[in-house]
Amino acid sequence: MIVLAQIVGLIASIILILGIQVKEKKYICIMFIIAKIFYGINFALLNAYSGAINQVIGLVITVVSYIYTKKNKNIPLWISFSFIIITLIGGFFTYSNIYSLLAIGAGITYALIVASNNMKTIRKLNLIQSLLWTIYDLIICAYTASISSIFVFVSTLIAIFRYDILKKDKIK
Repeated sequence: MIVLAQIVGLIASIILILGIQVKEKKYICIMFIIAKIFYGINFALLNAYSGAINQVIGLVITVVSYIYTKKNKNIPLWISFSFIIITLIGGFFTYSNIYSLLAIGAGITYALIVASNNMKTIRKLNLIQSLLWTIYDLIICAYTASISSIFVFVSTLIAIFRYDILKKDKIK
């Protein structure tokens, strides 16, 4: 099962990394939906149910985001808040140890990312989310899933440097 879980995690990582490179948000959402399905399977195969339930909730969040993106609208705040509550409830029922809190925190952060329109805020939240997933992935032995989490973390650090730090220095 562990080998199968690593293969599924690798497929999810490849899809996620490819999705990050897509230009249009609706196509990014489609890639993320597919990646979340594979990550959910990956975590379930590793008996990491907090991670699995957060992927399922993240899948629903991404589908909702896709629907609103197609309509060229923002997700209402009450929907994002609902997803945070659902993530907490899912985390309560799947809690197995203190490390489950990492997956729950990543799930909540993802709901906040999808709700935000401020790229600076999105980058900061994404840094937190990818760090939480990286630690969780390594603890539960989802080594191939940790590849994309590390990739997203480093990529986000680069974006913060390019867009938030360098641009601020140029304004001064």
